[in-house]
Amino acid sequence: MSRIVIIGAGIVGLSVARAALKRGDDVIVLEQGPAPNPQAASFDNHRMIRYPYGLAAGYTRMVTEAFSAWDRLWSDLGTVHFENTGAIAISLEAGDYAQKTLDTFKAVGLPHEVLSRDGVEALCPHLSLPAHAWGVVSFPGGPLFAGRIVTELAQWVREHGGVIEHDCRVARVDLEAGIAVRADGSEVAGDLLLVAAGAWLPALLPERYGEASVYRQGLCYVEPPAQYEQSWRDAPAIAALGDHTGYTLPDRRGAGLKIGYSAHRRLARPEKEGFGSDLENESRAILGAFKPYFRDFEAYRPTRIQVGYYVLDATRRFEVAQTGRGLVVTNCDGQMFKFGPLLGERILGMFAGEESANDLAHWAAGY
Repeated sequence: MSRIVIIGAGIVGLSVARAALKRGDDVIVLEQGPAPNPQAASFDNHRMIRYPYGLAAGYTRMVTEAFSAWDRLWSDLGTVHFENTGAIAISLEAGDYAQKTLDTFKAVGLPHEVLSRDGVEALCPHLSLPAHAWGVVSFPGGPLFAGRIVTELAQWVREHGGVIEHDCRVARVDLEAGIAVRADGSEVAGDLLLVAAGAWLPALLPERYGEASVYRQGLCYVEPPAQYEQSWRDAPAIAALGDHTGYTLPDRRGAGLKIGYSAHRRLARPEKEGFGSDLENESRAILGAFKPYFRDFEAYRPTRIQVGYYVLDATRRFEVAQTGRGLVVTNCDGQMFKFGPLLGERILGMFAGEESANDLAHWAAGY
């Protein structure tokens, strides 16, 4: 039996814990806040899993593997926290994200449907698009109910013998030796030390990641006009609307209609700026990008801003880096949630000798 020590009780940390427990290992998870932590990037009403990924063919192929991993998790949890609404990328100009996605779908042989502007508006009657617009739809895809997932996954870990130390701040990490030093000076050593600390990584390992780019992202929950409430629920998740980095998740299972605008993110550190938000100004910045395309735009009522922090660099590729007994997962870009259970299985497979750390890193980077 090996000891697996994990820093961070988000989707990656808990997925590694589950995979380790299923292999018969001893598991200790160290989480600086409650577990699950409402301020973690993994905790929100819903997150998206979808095939549209632009030109990122590697990640497009990985989504199929991810769905299989989610099915294994649903079997363990005894419930399914996913709704298959499908996902659509909408083209507004030549060569944009939808066109890149369509090219990738054709290259990898992924089933899809191309819709004209009229077809998109029939599917999404709350949208008003220019005459030249079109869309590409793929299944499966849609909302993963993130908060419910990490809550039940944490409970599963505890019920199957894993130890989760909540409100446990880690002061120092020795990756080479696989040792985490708690704030009180006590140490815990693992045969594998997994660091999945999200946006807190630069503060935890400043000598290596102190200059990493951490971004604050605000996502806007809204109440749509009454006449479009049901059409939003029935419509597919929007993975991309043109190239202006807009996306939406439908209100299923009471999760609410969520609208994101990636260009709204900015460099910030959670330990300095916290999780407060300015609903009026932030909602205006996020929703403003959608004004030309939402029917009755002025009738949308923002209700709250969900704040999250992510490490992100220009490559937008996940990083899985080994040093001695330590393994760091970072550069998750807010995209990691959909791959969490799959990555957990792959990491434990690597630890068991089923693939090399270099091969794991190459795969995780989407190559």
